[in-house]
Amino acid sequence: MRLLAATRNRHKLGELRAILGAAFEVLGLDAVPEATDAVEDQPTFAGNAAKKAVWAAHLAEGHWLALADDSGLEVDALGGAPGVRSARYAQETGGTRPTDPQNNAKLLRALAGVPAEKRTARFQCVIAIAGASPALATAAKQAGARCAQVGEWTVAWCAGTCEGRILFEPRGAGGFGYDPLFVPAGHDLTFAELGEEVKNGISHRARAMAKTKTLLEAMGRAG
Repeated sequence: MRLLAATRNRHKLGELRAILGAAFEVLGLDAVPEATDAVEDQPTFAGNAAKKAVWAAHLAEGHWLALADDSGLEVDALGGAPGVRSARYAQETGGTRPTDPQNNAKLLRALAGVPAEKRTARFQCVIAIAGASPALATAAKQAGARCAQVGEWTVAWCAGTCEGRILFEPRGAGGFGYDPLFVPAGHDLTFAELGEEVKNGISHRARAMAKTKTLLEAMGRAG
């Protein structure tokens, strides 16, 4: 099954391909000539994921299913920030998209003075699948996923959460985003130290993708 993922992030594409397996061909936006990016201006992860998935479905002209995720870090001591602005947390008004180290540095500044026991956080991921096939709604029902009609497209959502805590300084050279600062519950190493195999088994995206894989397999059976 071919899927168009609404991302150009090679790390994210790698995770999607590793989790879904060889039965699924996952293409990124770079595979579509002159594709532009959807504007992520929704107040929730589910809203942004749906907007990007619908945009990708238009780009694929209904020939392939489109898939998009919106994910981010919620820190309890910051009232849930950076949340949907996780990738743009350190961005200045009118400025360019910040780098991962810039976002991490801002997060550490915001948490200055917050003790270890109050640095609880979680990664959230919502994946939206958009397509024109009526089999998508049937598969979503079988998989227990929320589904709705968004314009001409059927959209289904799958979500995943990974609880953890934020360190006082980055550790590890792997991963991306806030991975060097985030220690998942039940572990002593950061996502950047655990390695892709372990991370892909416990991450927020892995959990959302496991549900997505169940939905897609149900869709394949439904024809």
